[in-house]
Amino acid sequence: MNSILLCLLCLVIGYLIGSILFAELITRWVKNVNIRELGNANPGAYNVFRNVSKFWGVAAGLLDAMKALGPMLIASHYFQLPDIALGCLAIGAVLGHGLPIYYHFKGGRAASVLMGMYIFFIPLEFLIALAITVVVVLGFIRKEYGVWGPTGIIALCLILCLFFPHPLEVRMFVWIGGFIVLLFNLDKVKEKTKSITPTPAE
Repeated sequence: MNSILLCLLCLVIGYLIGSILFAELITRWVKNVNIRELGNANPGAYNVFRNVSKFWGVAAGLLDAMKALGPMLIASHYFQLPDIALGCLAIGAVLGHGLPIYYHFKGGRAASVLMGMYIFFIPLEFLIALAITVVVVLGFIRKEYGVWGPTGIIALCLILCLFFPHPLEVRMFVWIGGFIVLLFNLDKVKEKTKSITPTPAE
């Protein structure tokens, strides 16, 4: 198959898989309510964690991560697809979660989906970023884990991947995915940054 067509096919498949919002499905199944009516109204794992249960929040996060990681593992193991096609699968899943076709393009922030891609492409950097972010967020910031945690992990992964011997296309997809998810989270980051910035005395 033509490489461009293969990448487009992977992007579409990833997008359709990513458009499945497990936070929405789990919340309706467990509590019979709309996740968008709970907490911060975001159809993501952290909102489930805070407003449904810790168990189901973790489950939603793992399922979201598998939207990228699962197809990448299958495509790599059974079809031996190149990294560029695998990256398209993952980016499609990220876009699908943030702009899901099944939910009128109103989705979540896609951090967990991105983590699935990072586990596949840059597992060591991800583990380092996870450890550092946990210490910083829990030890110093101590609030809004659902915003600062994913943002810190993504930022550190973007930097760390530059110092490890990855192919150019892997680094490219790591950065593209990171920027997309940071854009999905930009409003929340700005909001929280503003809330902790001291107001100048008049």
